[in-house]
Amino acid sequence: MEQVTQRYIRVGQWLFEVKSVRAIRVSEYGQPYDACCNMSFNGDQAYIDNQLTRNDAPFTQRDFSEFYQFLQTMGVSDANYDRYQHGQRRNKQVKIINNADNETTLVPFTQRETA
Repeated sequence: MEQVTQRYIRVGQWLFEVKSVRAIRVSEYGQPYDACCNMSFNGDQAYIDNQLTRNDAPFTQRDFSEFYQFLQTMGVSDANYDRYQHGQRRNKQVKIINNADNETTLVPFTQRETA
């Protein structure tokens, strides 16, 4: 397997392109999560939607920072998001400045036993 760029992975004759991602805020895979969103990618643009939190849990500065770091890793230059908060639609565009020093950690899926 060869990683061609941040969003393209070649396996044999196939080139896999990441076009969308579902993100969940959770301490460990398989546990209940308290926030989620969908991200779509087109060129160097990202669109974040369906950002939902449980029991009106806030989207914190730490959450924003972790999204930003992920988008840097994906090679995005601009991100747009829509969110309803307090009954009002919020639309925001964020410029993503790519930094070669950002650190990301890949977390493997745990092996789940099947019955």
